[in-house]
Amino acid sequence: MTRSDVQRMRVSRSDGAELAAEVIGEAGHPLLLLVAGADCSMDWWRPEFCAELVALGLRVIRYDQRGTGETTLGPRGTRREGLPTALGDALAVLDAAQAIDAAAAGSGPAAGTAADARADAHWVAFSAGGWVAQLAALDHPDRVRSLTLISTRPTGPGSADPDLPAVADRLAATWAHPRPEPDWTDEAAVVDHLVDVDRDYAGDEFDEEHERAIWTATVRRSPGMHRDEGGADVFDATVRWRERLGSLRVPTTVLHGTADPLFPLGNGEALAREIPGARFAWMPGVGHELPPRAWRAVVDAVASPR
Repeated sequence: MTRSDVQRMRVSRSDGAELAAEVIGEAGHPLLLLVAGADCSMDWWRPEFCAELVALGLRVIRYDQRGTGETTLGPRGTRREGLPTALGDALAVLDAAQAIDAAAAGSGPAAGTAADARADAHWVAFSAGGWVAQLAALDHPDRVRSLTLISTRPTGPGSADPDLPAVADRLAATWAHPRPEPDWTDEAAVVDHLVDVDRDYAGDEFDEEHERAIWTATVRRSPGMHRDEGGADVFDATVRWRERLGSLRVPTTVLHGTADPLFPLGNGEALAREIPGARFAWMPGVGHELPPRAWRAVVDAVASPR
């Protein structure tokens, strides 16, 4: 993959936020939208991983979540946060990518046909991004061609349902004694801090080189990690959706690490049981992360949805 294969986008939102995004691959190919977890930039989806998806004949979209990378939060007084806003952001990025492809197809009747044919996309989503993707499939089924849900669960923010395993003791212990804040003006210190935080969420084998590459790229593009910008002004309420999952009719694969300390394995197993026809696959030894050793499972799921 070369930079000539990458098109950058700026996507404006109604509350004044502006999302930074990239489209990778050949125009006209089926779209695949990558939705990362909370506080993750597009760098979380490594270029080498995106290249493997592009090699399947897909056009891959990745973007900076609010408060990360080059995405801006908008003016004070209007900033929004929450799953409805995150879903709106994902759909807006998808719309922008489709508009690029429609323009590339030309302005004749064939262009409209091409745009209509790409009204949906494959969604690959991790952690809180998995919540966004579930809501997209439930509320906007015409926009979702397939789901690959990684390290997520069938309920949203807050405590898990009683039948779902809660946060592992080892991670809860680290939350009880949080790491000291770094000097947010020192880029090297910020990278070290973020890598150490990720270490707490890792599985049996922590891939420090991989995590350091993510955060080095992110911090380079967003010095200070937006820490001086303040938070949101409006927090969208999350409506429960677990009981609706049985209505889904989209090909779905659920992938989950066997050593996930944030959403232990039973969360993914429950999610797969509640989506009709969903396929479930373990990622042995993987925690709440997506290291290169787990990429093949994701690529295979995308390549053969059912």
